[in-house]
Amino acid sequence: MEIKRVNSEYQKLETARLSAQIGALIKQARKTKGISQERLAEAADISEKYLSSVENSKEPNLSIGYVVAIALALKVPFYS
Repeated sequence: MEIKRVNSEYQKLETARLSAQIGALIKQARKTKGISQERLAEAADISEKYLSSVENSKEPNLSIGYVVAIALALKVPFYS
């Protein structure tokens, strides 16, 4: 199997797209559970400003550590 070098612009676009999808899932899970951004941010030990930027697709390069912290705080699986 041949492996080609990844196009950096394509990588940036795909990373931003995936980050937006994750943010939307986090927002949906938070609202479904009736949890405020302030409460979730505190439980995940992240800033409310960061959580808001994640949920509103303004954070194009998410930290996997923060995603795991948010998922654990929400008690939702972060992998399948």
